[in-house]
Amino acid sequence: METPRRQKLALVTGAGSGIGAAIVARLAGSGYRVVGTVREPARARTLTAEAAASSRAITFLPLDLTSDQSITDLVAALGTDGGPDIVVHNAGFGVFGAIEHIDAQMVAGQFAANVFGPLNLTRRLLPALRARKGQVIWIGSLAGRISLPFQAHYSATKFAIAAFSDALRMELKPHGVRVTCVEPGDFSTGFTAARTVVRPAGSPYEAQTASCLAAVEKQETAGPSPDWVGNLVERICRM
Repeated sequence: METPRRQKLALVTGAGSGIGAAIVARLAGSGYRVVGTVREPARARTLTAEAAASSRAITFLPLDLTSDQSITDLVAALGTDGGPDIVVHNAGFGVFGAIEHIDAQMVAGQFAANVFGPLNLTRRLLPALRARKGQVIWIGSLAGRISLPFQAHYSATKFAIAAFSDALRMELKPHGVRVTCVEPGDFSTGFTAARTVVRPAGSPYEAQTASCLAAVEKQETAGPSPDWVGNLVERICRM
């Protein structure tokens, strides 16, 4: 008797809304078992219950990428099933403000969530990914190729993601693990409202930041649906 084919498991971080939610929905609809992560445990429970009610093969787990213990807990939970076949790094946030006004603590937080946490998670999952000949998909940004004024630190994190992705692709190719960096432009998501904005009163950059922020928000809110990225990621998974 032929052994039934194992249903592949995909891990998607930052899955509560926007691009992450679109990726989760698309992969689940295409036959993958999906684990999506969100920061708050209560929200993870709520989203899991909603997925179960709609008969979707999606589980949500809490993950704070700035916490080593949170990453450890997630890896342990995934290990009960042997680990994921696909990891999609989508979680992250933006900071808007002049370099002069963004303090070291905020810069560290931006890199911890957007770069160092995902790298830590990837490192811990690589043995399982090698065993499954899986794949890693990074959701970068065009801002990681062209620096944006008043979003220098966000651009820098996306530049870093692109660099790590390129190197990781070469390191893992001999082991059968594929690595891809998807670099979207502006899409209409909750990212716009969630962005941290630093505009202190009396700033010499006030006129520039006001004009730039208005243009950025207009362009983002008029952008296409994040379903486009979800569809692209699903196609990459099947290549």
